[in-house]
Parts: sequence; structure tokens; C-alpha cells
Amino acid sequence: MDTTAQGVLADTIDTAADTDARRRFWLTHMRIGFGTFLLEAVVVMLYLYLTPHGPHRTALWIIVTTWIIGAATGLLFAPVIARQSWRSTYSVTWTILSTYAVGLVAVLDGGISSPLLLLLFLPLVYGTLMFSRRAATVCGVSVMVTVAAVVVLEKHLAAAQGRTYMLFGSLAGAAVLSVAAAFNRAEIEEHEGHLLAQLAELAGTDELTGCTVRRVLRQHMDEEIERALRTGSALSLLMIDVDQFKSVNDEYGHVVGDRVLVSIGSILMANVRPFDVASRVGGDEFALLLPETDAKGAVLVAERICRELAGSSDVTVTLSIGVSSLDRSMPTAERLVDEADMALYQVKRSGRDAIAVRAPGSSPTR
Repeated sequence: MDTTAQGVLADTIDTAADTDARRRFWLTHMRIGFGTFLLEAVVVMLYLYLTPHGPHRTALWIIVTTWIIGAATGLLFAPVIARQSWRSTYSVTWTILSTYAVGLVAVLDGGISSPLLLLLFLPLVYGTLMFSRRAATVCGVSVMVTVAAVVVLEKHLAAAQGRTYMLFGSLAGAAVLSVAAAFNRAEIEEHEGHLLAQLAELAGTDELTGCTVRRVLRQHMDEEIERALRTGSALSLLMIDVDQFKSVNDEYGHVVGDRVLVSIGSILMANVRPFDVASRVGGDEFALLLPETDAKGAVLVAERICRELAGSSDVTVTLSIGVSSLDRSMPTAERLVDEADMALYQVKRSGRDAIAVRAPGSSPTR
């Protein structure tokens, strides 16, 4: 397998691995949520069995049975839901609805004196551990709204003022702590995300020349091909090889050879637009991806690079450059790279220090 194919395979594996990791996270997330909800529904059912003479028992049995069916259905379809784009919204909505459902059964069970209100601590904990700051805040507000509604509907509020005060205070404190914890966790995750982004940027940058590495070039190449096909714009690629670079290292040493590579990298970076990609793809081989640029424009860029290199280094070096443009009959990264490589080989067979465009009947242009 050649390096181009390896790069494509690696990118595909990375994307698939990320998607699979997210799917597994949400699957575990939903199984924990629905499993806990199912367990608590069973606990409530046991509570109803132990208190058969309480108010509204028939209605409560129907509601709790519906809970169990809903939780069991959620567990059954969790693998399907975990693959959907709306999985987060679904999970948050279910948590909020379960909060209001707890309030409803508490009202039917006797209002503020019902021990079922203690179940309101569960969505607070779940929201803190599983959701974003905004979603955790919504869960906290939902719990407080539920308690307030139960208090408003309480028929014996005067007799239960102490209990009401303590319950409301406990849930309010738990809600504040839960939301604060969610915000704090999110800040830590954002900080870690920034660090990971910096590490990814460092991993995608060639330490010596400052150009991107081959993997980053391939990622951009796929994106730019898709964009070129969508917008009908041109796309070109330069494959650049330093002529007789081994002789530079042999004659002047690797320190001087590194300075030559640094000089080339600086020239490439100075000649790219914000959306171009300059990459070091091998020891003395570079590539330049030029969106919205046809073959003629790419040759002009190549000529400018050669002119600037001629006056920038103490050691005289020349470049062989192969140019290719996106073939819309076969619009793939492999085709774009192969065409540029063949143009580069054409230059080398013709004596190096030239620019060639891969096209029928083409020949070195310089």
C-alpha cells in the first residue's frame, strides 16, 4: 500500500473511531439514565404497594406502570437513539419531563408531605454529570418549578410549613450546587479542549519548516475537493522536490541542509493565502495545495517560488515542481496527487530545475 492510500485509510479510521466513540458514549449515557429511571419506577411501585390506603392509588399505579413501560422502551431503543443527531435534545427533554412527572405523582400522593419528592434529586445529579451547562441549568430550574407548583397546590400548607421550607431549601441548594458544578466541569473541559487543540496543531505542524504534515494536507485535500465540486471552482496541487538535496547534506552538512529546508518552508508559507496549504510531505519533498487556482495560476505560483528561492539561500539549490489540477472526471485526492507526481517525474527525467504540468502532450515549461 502506498503512502497516499495509507493516508486515506488513516483519515477514514480516525473519523470512524471518533463517530464510534461518541455513539458508545451516548449509548452508555442513555442506558444509565433509563436504567436508573426504571429502577426508581420499581421503587415507587413498591412504595405504592406498601401504602395501599393512600390517596389516588389507582391513578398512581397507572402512571408508574407507564413509567416502567417508557423506561423499558428507552432501554430497548437506546442503541438506535444513540446514533441520531437529536440524541442530546431527546435525553434532556426526557429528564425534564421526568421531573414534572415526579411532581405530578407527589401531588397525587399527598403533596408536600409525599416522600416521592425526594426523587427530584435524581435529575439534578443526572444533569450535573451528563449535560452541558445550559442543559444542567434547565434541569435545575425545572426541579425548582416543580417544587413551587407542588407548594402552590398544597392544601395543608400551614401544617407543613417547616417541611416545605426544608425541602425547598434543600432542593434549591442542590440545584445551585449542581449547576455550579456543571459550569465548573465545563470550564475544565474547555481548558482541556484548548490544550488538545494546541497539541493537535503541534502534531500537525512540521517542527523544522513550520509547514503542515502529510496527514493535515490529506484532510484539507479531501475538504477542498468536495468544495471545488460543490462550487465549480478550480483546485491545483504542486509537488515540489529539492534537486540533489543529498549532495547538499554531503557537501555542507546536515545543519546547512536543514537551513535550506527552513528557507524553502518560509518561502512557501510566505506565498500562501489563508486557505492554501503548504506541507512538508517527505525529507526534501513539499506540496502546495491551491484552492480556486487553475493550472496556469499554479504555474505562476511555482515560478515565483523558484525566483524567491534563488536569492534567499547561501547554498544554490533548485526545485523540480509538478503541477496538477483537479480532474472532474475522476475527482479524487489520489488522482490529484498521482498527476502531480507524474509531472514531477517528468521534470526529473528531463534534467530537473523545471516546472511541468500533467496534461496530454505537456512538457516542462521552464
